[in-house]
Amino acid sequence: MMKKLLFLFILFSSISYSADNFEAGVDYELMHNNPSDYQLKKSNKIIVIEAFWYGCPHCYIIEDYFDKWKTKEDKDISFEKMPVVFNKPWLLHAKVFYTIFQLKNSNELHKNFFYAYHEQQRKFSSVDSILKFFDSQEVDIKKVKEILNSDYVSDQVKEANYKLESYEIDSVPAIIINDKYKISGRMAKTYKRMLEITDHVIGIERANRIKK
Repeated sequence: MMKKLLFLFILFSSISYSADNFEAGVDYELMHNNPSDYQLKKSNKIIVIEAFWYGCPHCYIIEDYFDKWKTKEDKDISFEKMPVVFNKPWLLHAKVFYTIFQLKNSNELHKNFFYAYHEQQRKFSSVDSILKFFDSQEVDIKKVKEILNSDYVSDQVKEANYKLESYEIDSVPAIIINDKYKISGRMAKTYKRMLEITDHVIGIERANRIKK
């Protein structure tokens, strides 16, 4: 997996790529040809999922790009994050993610956990190290333990694992749109371009909806 992350680092470090003429199979993957629920007007939202891992340096960097990405504020966009689980440490971090978003100040805790991992070199390889993080954030440790070990968190991780397999995600960050389109780092090449392709695909979905 670290080889994949290194490979993506080389791609994401590239300087210039054209933002024009995005193509299926080149810039993004069309996972199937079935109309999405949004296109069929069964849903009023275009669901954009960012698959990530707290330990991924690219996922950490692209956070700033997502924060500035205006499209996610559109009324017909539902932007979600999904932690990817490839091994036991990633499983633990996925549980942390779903725990964080059951707590107050979840967005701040999410960013601080990312920061602690990458800027303070805290790898969070054990439950004890994770509890120390929450303690440093002045969060009730008893409450954290209850949520971390809850059926809710377990079910959320299982659902994420199911999506991981169905989307055939093999590296992060990756973006899934309406369970139909997939954008990987190796296809996007740069952080900025990843969001430009996302906007392009969102435009396709909106155009398809109008046709119905």
